[in-house]
Amino acid sequence: MSRRRAFAQRQCPVCGSGRSRLLFHQSFERLLHVELLEGYDVIVCLDCGAGFADDIPEQSVFDDYYRDLSKYDNAVRGGKESPASKSRFEEAASGIETFVETQDARILEIGCGSGHLLDALARRSFANLRGADPSPACASVAGEKSVPVEVATVSSIPAPEKPYDFLILMGVIEHIRDLDCTVDQFHRLLRIGGRVYIEVPDGSRLDPSLDAPFQEFSMEHINFFSTRSLTNLMHRRGFRAIATGRARRAQNETICLSAYGVYERSYGPSPMERDTETERGIAAYVQGCQLQDSRIRSRIEEALPRGEKMTVWGVGTHTLRLLATGGLDPSRISVFVDSNPKYQRHTLRGIPVISPGEMKGHSEPILISSRGFQREIHDQIRNRLGLTNRLILLYET
Repeated sequence: MSRRRAFAQRQCPVCGSGRSRLLFHQSFERLLHVELLEGYDVIVCLDCGAGFADDIPEQSVFDDYYRDLSKYDNAVRGGKESPASKSRFEEAASGIETFVETQDARILEIGCGSGHLLDALARRSFANLRGADPSPACASVAGEKSVPVEVATVSSIPAPEKPYDFLILMGVIEHIRDLDCTVDQFHRLLRIGGRVYIEVPDGSRLDPSLDAPFQEFSMEHINFFSTRSLTNLMHRRGFRAIATGRARRAQNETICLSAYGVYERSYGPSPMERDTETERGIAAYVQGCQLQDSRIRSRIEEALPRGEKMTVWGVGTHTLRLLATGGLDPSRISVFVDSNPKYQRHTLRGIPVISPGEMKGHSEPILISSRGFQREIHDQIRNRLGLTNRLILLYET
């Protein structure tokens, strides 16, 4: 029996086709107060070869989520990036500056988060910088870096008095459902001949060894671009490719293999070429993740004696997927812990989510349910909080 669809069929965001093939179904448990989605189908377009998520809500639902629940303000670190992530923005800034034609170019970063990339560009003597982000918390943190930042989604950014010369979207359009509206906005914001830099996780090179299983199919990632499908998106909508490439970016305690492109606003569409890499890349990723997921489930089962309960630290995609797919048994969980204040004082499967400061009195083993922050959480538990609970680690350190 086929699974009942919750939302209308999504057409291919690159070419508009309605013909597709199912590659994987992702599932999530819902935090009580987070009304985003319970999962989605990972599919590939049979006409152009692009990969994307289907059976997802409208763009307004995602806009509300990023406005109210964004984690990109790094509130748990006082707005600061980890050293690894900071190097990611420095590397990106070094690459981007080679495509900006003048130091006084009018530059807008859309989805600027806490403003670290803008800060790196400012140190390279670009003075005409602005940012936009849907999260008021992110805009507030970014604004402290002396670069003007407004609270806006890509579709609600007002038209400038003078068109921008250069737009930047780094780790953004993999999160956006309505890409037609997004690229239409590029046309409104940019002068003819203006450029846009786009960087995304590379859907053709998803590597299960670099992060937790299925982590690239997160609650927020709904487009899976290769350099080819990214270029097809822009060529079809009146931008020509200046350069495309691949990068390896540090991201907290993991690595992200990225695809990027620089595109110039022109007067009409350019030819598209079929993406022959993404379907193969996603299929290999799914197979590798299934093997890794089996190992993790065995590790959890073996680490906890029968009848004993545990604390689960972290309520992100890693935990929500395991709960939804049977990898975590709620009857064996006493409490969830998360440093993000937006998740605290809520429940997950009827179990409270508490702050790290409320852990006193909990002596049960702690399962660290994260790969990207496993070391950081370990150090927080042992060094900052001084907790002596037995720790269950799922990944090699």
